[in-house]
Amino acid sequence: MKGYLQSLPGVGGLFQRDIQPAEVWAFWKYMQERFRTKTANKADSLEMQLAAEALQRMGILDRQRFLERYATTVGRTLYLPFEVGVPKGGWDLWAQVVVCVHEHQHVVQHDEEGPSYELAYLTSPAARAKYEAEAYTCNLELHYWRYGTLPAVRPMAEGLKHYGCRPEDVEVAAHTLALTSVSVRHGAVVSEATHVALEWLNSHVPHLRAKKG
Repeated sequence: MKGYLQSLPGVGGLFQRDIQPAEVWAFWKYMQERFRTKTANKADSLEMQLAAEALQRMGILDRQRFLERYATTVGRTLYLPFEVGVPKGGWDLWAQVVVCVHEHQHVVQHDEEGPSYELAYLTSPAARAKYEAEAYTCNLELHYWRYGTLPAVRPMAEGLKHYGCRPEDVEVAAHTLALTSVSVRHGAVVSEATHVALEWLNSHVPHLRAKKG
């Protein structure tokens, strides 16, 4: 998610400031406390280096793309290609908020299914597409909360090709996200991680919320 404007004139000539680095850091701290997670630098992790090699050999994901463009959650550890609260290419501050919620939804999936979640994610393209579609629901919910609109779901689903998902898996994900969009547009929040996130966002950065209706 790129290209968010830093300050826009609002109603009555007021200016709406963007989320700040300290707020992003505080948000991550809150989510980690609620879900009992920790973070690690992805580039410095031997486990992630080995995973990158394995994913490339399996034809699922390019090694460098995996290390630089994706956050990865294993159990209760979130491996990040950025420092929380420090914007960098491809990871602006709001994108860091969104990926925090997305990855914590994977923690929810892990809690619901146990070790079989990781096994299914790695070995089944269909399961991987299903899990990612569920986590991308968080992206839709947060986008609607902030902007009052919904992004196109097809590009999200098409992005699953980089996860080694088959065309039929992408189609199922696109259909799932399209149905979810209808609910989100009517104000529904279906993801547990988003529910938790909105408690903090509504309390600490309510100025970011879109004025609807």
